[in-house]
Amino acid sequence: MSRATRADAALGLVVALLVTGPLWLGGGFWLVGDMVFVPDQPLTAGSWGLDGALPRAVPMDGLLALLDEAVPGEVLQRLLLTLPLVAAAVGTGRLVRRVLGPQPFVVRAAAILTVCWNPWVQVHLQQGQWAILAGALLLPWAALAAIGDDGAGRDVGWARLGVVLVLSAICSPSSGVCAVVVALVLGPRRALPRTLGLGAVANLPWLVPALVAATAARVSTGEVFAAFAPRAESGLGVVPSLLGLGGSWKLSLVPPEREVALVVATTALISAAALVALARADLSDGGGPGAGRWLALGAGAFAVAALPALGGAPLLAALAERVAPLAMLRDAHRFLIPAVLPLALGLAALVARLRAARARPGATALAAALVAAPVLLLPSLAWGPGLTRAAYPADYAEVGAVLRARPGAVVVMPWEGSYRAFAWAGGRAWLDPAPRALPGRVLVDDRTLLTDPATGRLVVVPSEDPAVGRVARALAAPVDQRGAALRAIGVRYLLVEQGLGLPDEPVAGAVPVYGGPYLQLLDLGEPPPARGRASVVPDPPIGQILLVIAGQVGGFGLLLVGAVTILRSRSNGRHTP
Repeated sequence: MSRATRADAALGLVVALLVTGPLWLGGGFWLVGDMVFVPDQPLTAGSWGLDGALPRAVPMDGLLALLDEAVPGEVLQRLLLTLPLVAAAVGTGRLVRRVLGPQPFVVRAAAILTVCWNPWVQVHLQQGQWAILAGALLLPWAALAAIGDDGAGRDVGWARLGVVLVLSAICSPSSGVCAVVVALVLGPRRALPRTLGLGAVANLPWLVPALVAATAARVSTGEVFAAFAPRAESGLGVVPSLLGLGGSWKLSLVPPEREVALVVATTALISAAALVALARADLSDGGGPGAGRWLALGAGAFAVAALPALGGAPLLAALAERVAPLAMLRDAHRFLIPAVLPLALGLAALVARLRAARARPGATALAAALVAAPVLLLPSLAWGPGLTRAAYPADYAEVGAVLRARPGAVVVMPWEGSYRAFAWAGGRAWLDPAPRALPGRVLVDDRTLLTDPATGRLVVVPSEDPAVGRVARALAAPVDQRGAALRAIGVRYLLVEQGLGLPDEPVAGAVPVYGGPYLQLLDLGEPPPARGRASVVPDPPIGQILLVIAGQVGGFGLLLVGAVTILRSRSNGRHTP
């Protein structure tokens, strides 16, 4: 490891600990938004998309279930929030050296802080979207793999790219797609077929289960593009917010300093200056993409993110009704993150130019201010922005033991949305942990309930899983018939989450088998054989299972073969006279 790499890694570690420090200083978990880590995640067929149900976090759930057999869940969360920031710092430093040539630490630091410390990172951390964040922090490595890390080693270029694309896709579909786009835009034109092929194989682990899931219904669009459209953080409008990598749709999580027009204007001006510096930089010596392609990457990411906010939401909704994969763009702000690469390189180029002109009055001070600007303009990211630790009550382990002894499908009650505000977790709304904390098939009402900040109206993003609709219809029956209706579709248990302040939905005939301060498990009795009737416990055909397995083997096979190829290349290099 070179001295420059060690310095970059050290800065990344400092940044990571400044952000996650409170988590490392005690026990428990950060539980907020979509961030669901559990003490012991069971390995189920659904973890890999093999149960025919609509996949939610495939294959990440499967990997977490395997990893926490060796690493406690609390430690696993800390590592998965810290290591991506360190990796991003090292990758960004190498990218600066690859594109701009050898540069002093202060120049690389400007780029590293731009990538690791920005409003996009903070909002997605506060939303609990840790996997999306981890995948996004791999983008500097995707760019490096696409353009070639250096002039040598081109025989393993495909392996490096394949490994990065698989790792990005494992994190989330959106980060997998972003990594492929980065590689396509920045890679050599002659490599486009190879990049497309590697990108397709790398994304198979989540793509195949999503396409063949027996419970996958038509993707819902409706008002969701408008509801998830980026928002203006201040009175300056949405464009300056996006230019500074802000503009999240969730206004309740906007960092307080981003509500100040002067802060938003300053970050937007710095971004504009960085892009101008990149456009004027001479990148011809590196043999990689010219400034035009870097700027095109940033412009494309900005356009995708801005489109729903600038009147394009109805158009996207209409197109997604015909082309279902476009529904992925409903949270368009996720796809802004590739723009961080040209911004980081541009800021590094600007700082390098100011250092070269340090004889001019104020040039050195301005360069130092630009390096520190990401932190100075966003201090609230430091020290775990508003996140506090919580520990799971013993109820989850007790209910899990009952379900392992007498398996059966579980419906979580109250049946009203999938986000909970448990008192034991600090009263913060976060995704119900029951499907990951408990074994077997656990169903929650996975509709998303939003309040449109523009109109104040409730927007309901409907479930795309027919099993959820079957449960809702069974619960709509009279109280004395609900138990039979639930058993008829394969449900055995009700898990009642207590103390949420949500309306009770009684089911006659349910027998308590566990009662604790936070959870109550009710047994409805053994369901009758399905005999061809609709069931919440999917029984996918063998052909579908084989397709999903083939997708997992394809993606993880590429990861394994690519890693072995890289390691063999390095070993051969060490032994070459």
